[in-house]
Amino acid sequence: MRCFITMIKIKDFIETGFEVSWTLLYLGVNGSEIFKNQLDGQDIIDYAAAKMKEGDDSLDVVLLANANAANIDEINELLFRLSNYEVVDCDDEYRKWQIIYVLKHLPDEHADYIQGLTELGNIWTMLGFPDDSPHVFQGRNNSMTPEEYYTRENYLLLLDKHREWIEKEISQLKNRHHLCGC
Repeated sequence: MRCFITMIKIKDFIETGFEVSWTLLYLGVNGSEIFKNQLDGQDIIDYAAAKMKEGDDSLDVVLLANANAANIDEINELLFRLSNYEVVDCDDEYRKWQIIYVLKHLPDEHADYIQGLTELGNIWTMLGFPDDSPHVFQGRNNSMTPEEYYTRENYLLLLDKHREWIEKEISQLKNRHHLCGC
């Protein structure tokens, strides 16, 4: 199951209030099996150009800002080198990807509840069922019957749990970032 419906953009991280690192970008190009190829080459080039305008004139940033968007190998190599220069927690950067992925794929509360439950399940199937998932699958580590699980009330309850999970994860990452002085 490698199909992403919604492309993730660098602005999604920024709008959520996350710091964007080169490691975060590298994970979205080639550094993660799940999130590989999720960033557009032009989006990365535009980001590098913005970093140059902010005063970052390091050679790799300049090369990245002037790269060809279709040359993903070159972009990948430059991101790899840039990510090696920074000190970030790779697990935190990966968690940012998880959060944005869940956020971008969260179904609407007005969706058909069976479709919505299926979409919620698909999110966590794609992410490999991490232990901290707020999702509950019918019959998986519980004794819920299909009649209990497949209800609008359960869908709305699970949707709320997902929103709470997103808020908690964002808060934890921002607090970690603030506490470490990054």
